[in-house]
Amino acid sequence: MDGPELSRREQRILAEIEETLRADGRLDRALRTMRRGPRWVLGGVLRGAVRVPSAVLALLVALSTGLLLVSADVHSPGVLAGFGVVWALTSLLAGLRLLGRHRGLRR
Repeated sequence: MDGPELSRREQRILAEIEETLRADGRLDRALRTMRRGPRWVLGGVLRGAVRVPSAVLALLVALSTGLLLVSADVHSPGVLAGFGVVWALTSLLAGLRLLGRHRGLRR
């Protein structure tokens, strides 16, 4: 540190302050786990989305493909709407999973 050192009295006061702050478990854990850099706005959602199993995404892709093929043959608005909903859900989950993976690589 540049400049004059702390006196014995100032060091003792600083040690007392640090001891008091460490006694607060929640504050101590929050300070120990702090990370540098920006936090994700969707942090909680993103952490949960990373755990989406690949089998679930594969099932949703298969379901949306099947609905697309059926809607092309039947020309039913209900089946086409079902395809749109399943496809949107699949895209959202896959995108969140990729963002979570990208976030994990950046650490």
